[in-house]
Amino acid sequence: MNQTATLSPSHEERLIDFKETAHLLGDISERSVRRLIARGDLPQPVKVLSAPRLYRSEVFAYLEKLKAKRTTNRR
Repeated sequence: MNQTATLSPSHEERLIDFKETAHLLGDISERSVRRLIARGDLPQPVKVLSAPRLYRSEVFAYLEKLKAKRTTNRR
């Protein structure tokens, strides 16, 4: 039995670096990702051997929040 397959996180719950986060947010800069974290718009990163990472699901939750805000503002 392959134990690594049972331990791997789902696609949504995997950790991503700031470069991938920036890409998911529309190819913004990594500095802009850090600014969003500093403002509290994105959650504090998880440190993996001192490398900051965000959960992919939290980035998509942020995008959904922006989408909902846009829909609310149109009314």
